[in-house]
Amino acid sequence: AWTVLRDLAGIFRGMTYWGDNKMYVLADMPRDVWHIYNHASVVEGKFTFADPSETTRNTAALVNWSDPANHYKDTPEPVYDNDLAMRFDYRQLEMTAIGCTRQSEANRRGRWALLTNGIGEVVTFSTGMDVPPVGEVIGVAANELAGRTIGGRVSAVNGRNITLDRAADVKAGNRLFLNLPSGTAQARTVQAVNGNTVTVTTPYSETPEAECNWGVDSDDLFIALFRVTGTRDNNDGTFEVTGTTYNPDIYSAVDTGARLDERPVSVIPPGVQAPPGNIVVDSYSTVNQNIAITTMRVAWDSVLGAVAYEAEWRRDSGNWISVPRTSSLGFEVQGIYSGRYLVRVRAVNASDVSSVWATSSEVNLTGKVGNPPKPVGFIASDNVVFGIELSWGFPANTDDTLKTEIQYSLTGREDDAMLLADVPYPQRKYQQMGLKAGQTFWYRAQLVDRSGNESGYTDFVRGQASIDVSDITDAILEEIKDSEVFKDLIESAVDSSEKLAELSDAIKENADGLAAAVGSNKQTAEAIIGNALAIADVIVRQTAQQGANSATFEQLREVIATETEARVTDVTRLEAKTAQNEAGVTEVRQALSDEAQARATAVDQLTASTQVISDKADSASSKADAASGKADAAEQASSQNTADITTLRQVVTDTTSSMASRLEELGARTDTASGGIQNNAIALITSTLAQVDQRVRLSAQYGDSKASIDRIDNVMASDREA
Repeated sequence: AWTVLRDLAGIFRGMTYWGDNKMYVLADMPRDVWHIYNHASVVEGKFTFADPSETTRNTAALVNWSDPANHYKDTPEPVYDNDLAMRFDYRQLEMTAIGCTRQSEANRRGRWALLTNGIGEVVTFSTGMDVPPVGEVIGVAANELAGRTIGGRVSAVNGRNITLDRAADVKAGNRLFLNLPSGTAQARTVQAVNGNTVTVTTPYSETPEAECNWGVDSDDLFIALFRVTGTRDNNDGTFEVTGTTYNPDIYSAVDTGARLDERPVSVIPPGVQAPPGNIVVDSYSTVNQNIAITTMRVAWDSVLGAVAYEAEWRRDSGNWISVPRTSSLGFEVQGIYSGRYLVRVRAVNASDVSSVWATSSEVNLTGKVGNPPKPVGFIASDNVVFGIELSWGFPANTDDTLKTEIQYSLTGREDDAMLLADVPYPQRKYQQMGLKAGQTFWYRAQLVDRSGNESGYTDFVRGQASIDVSDITDAILEEIKDSEVFKDLIESAVDSSEKLAELSDAIKENADGLAAAVGSNKQTAEAIIGNALAIADVIVRQTAQQGANSATFEQLREVIATETEARVTDVTRLEAKTAQNEAGVTEVRQALSDEAQARATAVDQLTASTQVISDKADSASSKADAASGKADAAEQASSQNTADITTLRQVVTDTTSSMASRLEELGARTDTASGGIQNNAIALITSTLAQVDQRVRLSAQYGDSKASIDRIDNVMASDREA
């Protein structure tokens, strides 16, 4: 009799069970959630989840049904699930559909048996008196399984405002389940959230009580649903509850063949990520501007749980070349060269956990032959002040070049070669600036195309920062012209000239008279010197040397008198060197007088340095324009500790103005620190303006820390104001 009743219940996809001295019959049909369980309502807050053994997973069914066309004899109806078979292998279930007289019904019974068996996950927990009836659907709001806080107990109730016992991951639009006093669960849509207080759109059918269970259900994270399959008394006041996964969409999948989607019950990504499979490498060719371009194409299958993929490829036995991280299932590389290609790909999940590398089979692809050609005409300069300029050219068939990679070395060997720069195509020059005078480096370069192929490096070429005296002194002069003091002087002169504009007529008359006088003096000079140039030069040089120690005295005297100017220059240089120390004194004196102005200039420079390898210190003189004169020196190229004092004094007079200027600069440097004082003073006097300007700067630096103090004093008086 029990078997007959069980078979009759099976007609309705049901079951029979004995409980409370009664026999119950329950059909497998859609049901609402009967009760919500979470960590606050189970013993020790513990849920146990498990998957049934693979040996119990059926992937095919053979359903016997009564065929009216065959005198109601049993006729088998095979049902097969490809997805389950690929996952669990082939395993057949044989069953008899009692009272089934249609083939379509037999097929649905077979699909129902396979799907309910294939998606089953078992949950086990112990609870108190809240024991659910067998066959009911319960919700399990397990925070550890979900990866969010989705369950707990209610602290207080005030109408539609529900105060939870903790801050939950809930937002407007979610559904809040509560266990009502009648024992059943009911959900309402969340309208607003304020801290732990949740406001629902409509009141519950019963007023919830404090300490009742709550659970949050959302579109991206559902409460796990289970159908109770059994309960057992633990004989200690608790009951063990067992349930299997319940998916309300299974009925549509069985009856209409709709797709059965897995309900998301956890946002925790897997700790171990599976690698991609079925990596396919091939190529295709296109023609662009009459040039055939071969493209490598790579594709792979999607991986469950992966949100991105990282891929690398290489040709022959070269280096692995990375492609940008992507969420697509493949990539392409244009302009490849012929060779053996290998690709490896790994999957990355939402927790940034990567799988192991999955490697493709080695494939021979035909593309461009060989490697990109090397740069041509790669040279390094020796005439750039405080720097080295590199230049090169591009050979034919290099239109797909991405960059020029440049390395430099102190010795010209590959052992200490370091990356200097990646110069984008088509730029063909690069300057390495900020070097000491006479600094030498060795350079080499290679081309890299857009696919990552490398041409190989050229031979090393030697480059040197300029040691030309005129170049260095011209650079110093340009720095003086760029200084704020010089700019202020020019601005002051412009202002003064504007104020003197009203006297231009008188100045012009005086200038005409002066020109006549100069013409007379010129005739007298021609008569005296007979169109002859008298130049007297005296050059003195004395040197003493013992091993690496040396001492040098140099003196240049130049006296020039022509029909338009008279100039005398005296340059003295004292220098003493040892293996690691060097000191020097340079003095320049010059007096100049011509038809337009009279000028006197004096420059003094003292230098001292301690260095690992002594470099030659070149002295030089700098050419001056209408506001500066000859002098100055370039210091040693490289030293760890240096100190210097430079003084420039100059006076200039002409028919309309007088100017006196003085520059004093003290500096000291080590590898990590530096400091100095700069004092600039200028006095400018014209017929209607008197202006004096003085600026003092104190600066100190240690590493990246800098400090400075600037002081500016300026006074001015004219015929109108002071």
